[in-house]
Amino acid sequence: MESKEEEVSTPLTNGVDHSENATPETPEKKLSDPIAECFICKNVYNVPKVLPCFHSFCCQCLEDHISKSLNQNGQRHFACPMCEEKCEIPSGALPGQCAHAFQDDLFLTKLVELQSAMCEGKECDICERREENTPASHWCMDCNDALCEVCLKVHLHGKTTAGHSCLAIAEMRKIPLETLMKQKNKVPCSKHSELITLFCVDCREPLCVQCMAVSHRRCENVITVADALTSRTDVNDVITRLQKLQMTVENAGGIGQPDRTLESSIHEAQERVNTVCDSICNRVRQYQSVLLKNLQLQAEKAKGLLQDRIEPRKSGLKSIKAANDRMQTILRYGSDVEILLAYNQVRKKLDSCQGAIGNTEQKGPSVRLEFILDETVERFVESFDRLGDLMVDEGDSDEGISSWGVTCTSSDDIIVTDCKNKRIQKFSKFGDLVDYVQLEDEPRDITTCGNRDDVAITMIGKLVIFLATRKTMQLIKRAKTERQYDGISYSEKDAFLIVSSVRDQIVDIIHLDGSILRSFGGGAGDRVLFNEPRYVSATPDRTVIVSDVGQNAVICIDHTGRVVFRYKPDGQNSLKKPQGACVDKLGNLFVADFGNNRVQLLASDGIFQRHVLGIESALEKPVAIRVSGSNRMVIVQSDGMVKVFSYS
Repeated sequence: MESKEEEVSTPLTNGVDHSENATPETPEKKLSDPIAECFICKNVYNVPKVLPCFHSFCCQCLEDHISKSLNQNGQRHFACPMCEEKCEIPSGALPGQCAHAFQDDLFLTKLVELQSAMCEGKECDICERREENTPASHWCMDCNDALCEVCLKVHLHGKTTAGHSCLAIAEMRKIPLETLMKQKNKVPCSKHSELITLFCVDCREPLCVQCMAVSHRRCENVITVADALTSRTDVNDVITRLQKLQMTVENAGGIGQPDRTLESSIHEAQERVNTVCDSICNRVRQYQSVLLKNLQLQAEKAKGLLQDRIEPRKSGLKSIKAANDRMQTILRYGSDVEILLAYNQVRKKLDSCQGAIGNTEQKGPSVRLEFILDETVERFVESFDRLGDLMVDEGDSDEGISSWGVTCTSSDDIIVTDCKNKRIQKFSKFGDLVDYVQLEDEPRDITTCGNRDDVAITMIGKLVIFLATRKTMQLIKRAKTERQYDGISYSEKDAFLIVSSVRDQIVDIIHLDGSILRSFGGGAGDRVLFNEPRYVSATPDRTVIVSDVGQNAVICIDHTGRVVFRYKPDGQNSLKKPQGACVDKLGNLFVADFGNNRVQLLASDGIFQRHVLGIESALEKPVAIRVSGSNRMVIVQSDGMVKVFSYS
């Protein structure tokens, strides 16, 4: 699904207004332009070095920063002073000269030189080397030297410098800086002494003539730099995407947004815990109130019942006491006839009181009030051990996503794509590194295709490459594609490739030459099937399994695009950023549950079976997954660790 946003084109200038009403720049203003200042020392760049994060610093400033960082952490990496991205120190860097191992920023060097040339009081560089001080009048755009009038005449009559372009410094100050920068377009090759004039479309690398003859003699598409900018590269597309992405991030709250999101999520979790507990407690309190009121009624009833039982005993007890007192008095003072007369009356009274009082061996009438727990609540109380769990959601982190791919050959060799290091690695079934191929750009996913263990790999730059892997890995061919693809799988029955595009939210069926046969998921509204389709897997019954990171789901479609099943469970089996998906010989489906550190097993109809691997197996952030022909499960974690498990 393509978003129809208005494209914004911004000139790549130095941020200076060159409109008709703009105030003319003074040389001092140009020299103090922030683009030419080192972030660390706040002075004009002196031998600028550029880091992999695209931030540049003076060589000595960077060296001082690296020295402090290494003393603190003792590692071979340091944090960029501006963005704090971790930067690895290049291999082979000498102690105390780590900054020298980074690439020279030729662009900023050129910018600083031009700005310096336009300053008042600029002296001739040739005379200065002879320890003479002579005001400069011209600037050589080829040699990057300021020249006085005398040195200019000599320079323009020399055999090797007669054709150089020399401009009067006074006239240069009237020309916009970006115009001067574009005129000075001769850039020497970093490997050879010649100028860069060519561009390799296959490797997407600028070349000099020697580079083409030595390193790119097998490449098919080598064109001039001018042609590369006009027709054969996607420079404008990259710039537009950068601008849109930056605008999207800034509109969404910028860099500060994750912190606000975290604080908000903490507050929401707290509110959720309180709400659930309060809800349960409120319902319990409601029943507590009802039960207590009922208890009062039942208590009064029980007390009345007890009173009814006690009163006869009290009355009988009084009668017995009176009869006993009567008999004792008559026995003491009465005659035999009086005793016999009283005896008969007392006996009758005793029999009647005995029935009212009951069993005299009991302590007294007993009435109890009991609370009988409901069976549902009783089971809940017995089984209740926790109210819920708390876990850290890593949000939209792209760790592991589009970073790894894995496949297995018929001999159980393991082929892994390493996006970070731009290479393809081949391991034996015993885990030994057998071979690797260094690439010019980042690989994505990989699949075996055909009977000869050839592999196909999706690459950055709308490209699929094919490698032979039987003995040593060798490039077979390249196929340009219409889209940038991420996941890839090969259909044995149909001999075509199934590929996914996260950017376009589409799954395509393509020929081995890269042309599209069918597309799924690119409709509008309800027809949009995918959000972030990452990995794909062809099944024996010609359906396609797609792991959708954005939907936290696994989707199965047939050859017409009809959804066969959508696996998106809730509860303890829920998926979190599902990554790799593969099918074994029996049609069982395995899914790398990235966010939950486990592998889920599904039947061919998408019904959950069990968790086959989890954190107890030391599995952490599984990304790519494959089951070999000999039932060995190969998993690549987001940290690059390859783990092999036996599967039966």
